Amino acid sequence: MGALPQPPCAPILLLAAAGCLFATGCRGLLVPTGGILGQSAEPAAIDSQRERNPAATVKTLPVELLFIRHDPHDPVVQDELWTLVDEQALGRDLSARLAANGLRAGVLSGSLPAALAERVAAARPVVADGADDAATARRVLRLLPGKRAEIVAAAGIPELVLLEHAADGVRGGTYRDCTAVVAVRAWPDADGRARIELVPELKHGPMQRTWIGEEGMFRLETGQARRRFEPLAIETLLPHRGMLVIGAAGEPAATVGDALLRDRAGEAAGMQLLVIRPLGTGVDPVFDVGDEELSATE
Repeated sequence: MGALPQPPCAPILLLAAAGCLFATGCRGLLVPTGGILGQSAEPAAIDSQRERNPAATVKTLPVELLFIRHDPHDPVVQDELWTLVDEQALGRDLSARLAANGLRAGVLSGSLPAALAERVAAARPVVADGADDAATARRVLRLLPGKRAEIVAAAGIPELVLLEHAADGVRGGTYRDCTAVVAVRAWPDADGRARIELVPELKHGPMQRTWIGEEGMFRLETGQARRRFEPLAIETLLPHRGMLVIGAAGEPAATVGDALLRDRAGEAAGMQLLVIRPLGTGVDPVFDVGDEELSATE
């Protein structure tokens, strides 16, 4: 028996099917080469995709931190620096709340006074969290946009009495095994400015395990209890080369500002300035070398 005649349309159908597979990249026929579903893409293909879609590349925002230790009656700080800092840029209501809790803050759009600039030039970079005993300590952090990180201002406080001045009165408490921190988040703006959010916090007590809600999910976190001072949250849009300056205010007392930025050494207690300055609009962490990156913990 002879072979059956092949329908004349078969070559056309085969060519059409091959064309469809070629157009879809044979997606239905791919098998993951790494043994895990979804890992079939080669590095070269990933790099090519990043080049076609730069927005998909994760970027960090480099932020410079300065801890400047000074005497409470230092004329360079009291008479020069704070006359240049715009405290009203944060709003009158927030400035009043900060002052009631031993803090003052504002935006410096120009340069530091010459004497302070000399101290900063002589500052040595530090790697550990928080300030140390140096007159000026400098650190550069690289923050993921919108992700929480912590700036440790004072650690190892065995016992702390703290009074919080709020709209409904004064609340007080005694905290043990404390660490005073500033929670920070940053976002690069389209025009080169940077939006900074800071919230004072107090971590205290023994380590414990807590469920934390995040992006519609829950995760188990181990750490100390956290007292967050939301009414003292600072959020501002810093101009290019602008700085956010935060310091302790008023006489020594059991305030949030004292816990963060005043040494606990009796009448001779010193004070610290915390200066935050964004260094750029963002950088791809793949090419980030040099300064230590602060891990985002939100």
